Amino acid sequence: MKFFYTAVVLVLVLMGCSDRQESRSGVEISPQDTTVADSVVVGPPESFSRDATSMGQIVYVPVYSHIYQQDREKTFNLTTTLSIRNADPYRSFTILKVGYYDSKGSLVQQYVDSDVRIAPLASTSYVIEERDLRGGVGANFLVSWQSEQAVVPPVIEAVNISTSNQQGISFLSVGRVIQESSSTGRDTEQ
Repeated sequence: MKFFYTAVVLVLVLMGCSDRQESRSGVEISPQDTTVADSVVVGPPESFSRDATSMGQIVYVPVYSHIYQQDREKTFNLTTTLSIRNADPYRSFTILKVGYYDSKGSLVQQYVDSDVRIAPLASTSYVIEERDLRGGVGANFLVSWQSEQAVVPPVIEAVNISTSNQQGISFLSVGRVIQESSSTGRDTEQ
């Protein structure tokens, strides 16, 4: 029985080996054109699916300066870290605006005064401190970014956390694309 399992494993391993591999987009690429990172085969930029790339977006990220506990009179204050991560291993993009808005939709603070370039696989973050309650329970960020060429869109999300009074809470808020931008990326004011 042990021999049988060893033979099955060997056959499966041999079936997985070949001189050519297929990328996720279905384009066949040769081994010299691939990069292996954490056992994931990534092909050259030309092999990326055009449906999975963008030249710019406006992304809405819900965040919370505090949340209610027990009733509307008692709140739990949170620290929020907005994280903007370049998921493209080959190309950079530029952050144009990072606006923080309160529950009424009013701009509380603009975090980017000039364009911020994010290198391939790099990231940046912006923090709302726990004592800063200006945003309220309906706070949000609008992030506007652009690239000179199509890139894998960045991962934009926020971690909301607190560990006050021997209690701990943390949760993730994921950004949602609300607009694909034109090639200039500046067609919508925030």
